[in-house]
Amino acid sequence: MSERTKTILLVDDSETFLMYTSKLLRRLGYENIASVKNGADALKLLLTLMPDIILLDIAMQQMDGITTLRHIKSDERIANIPVIIITGISDNETLEECKKLGCTGYLKKPIKVPELHDILNKHITYPGGKKRKFLRSISNDEAIVSHKGISEKLHILCLSVGGVYVGTTNPYSVGTDVEVSLTVKDEKTINLKGTVIYVKNRDKAIYGFFPGMAIKFKDLTSDISEILKAYVEELLIEEIIDEQVSPIILEDRSE
Repeated sequence: MSERTKTILLVDDSETFLMYTSKLLRRLGYENIASVKNGADALKLLLTLMPDIILLDIAMQQMDGITTLRHIKSDERIANIPVIIITGISDNETLEECKKLGCTGYLKKPIKVPELHDILNKHITYPGGKKRKFLRSISNDEAIVSHKGISEKLHILCLSVGGVYVGTTNPYSVGTDVEVSLTVKDEKTINLKGTVIYVKNRDKAIYGFFPGMAIKFKDLTSDISEILKAYVEELLIEEIIDEQVSPIILEDRSE
């Protein structure tokens, strides 16, 4: 939840891939998503956009990923931008060539949410060297936040395994211990303990939402952590799984 919004450039000649991946990235909290359908357009845009990271498809009809990567890494003005190659192939020779050209990682198609989160977290750093430790999603659900016997229903703006950001114009003070009740998958209610770690005033709302407070969960059991993880992933991909004709985003069934 950084004050500074990161910019991601998607390069792929599939309109459906660009649409669903952009939607997923925005739910992950990345507001500035630009997308183009070929390497030539990416090169035209790069010097103006200067993104924090590039997700580049390897197999495009107009200027493929390898050619585009070669151009990026030969231009000292943009050579330091991390480039993640997106590929549906398992050709080790091609992947090795991308590595030699300077790509910083690979994502396999169809994309799994945890893998996308991990690779973005590895290569995107926030002020103070901070990283996004937990998978998170924006949300329109509600939570019941309680303190000293007083409970109120608040809108969830962002939820992760590590905590929740709720909208309120009357937040508790930093350091206040609270209890949070969430209704997750299959209408299951989980009760959590937490501490307010920061608040946002009207002039500093995050993600373009109203002000509120961030609550860090504490004393989480492994079972509750797994429930939260599954619920966050569900928020991220919910109707995407049903809408897509061919697999672009996959549910993580590694458990």
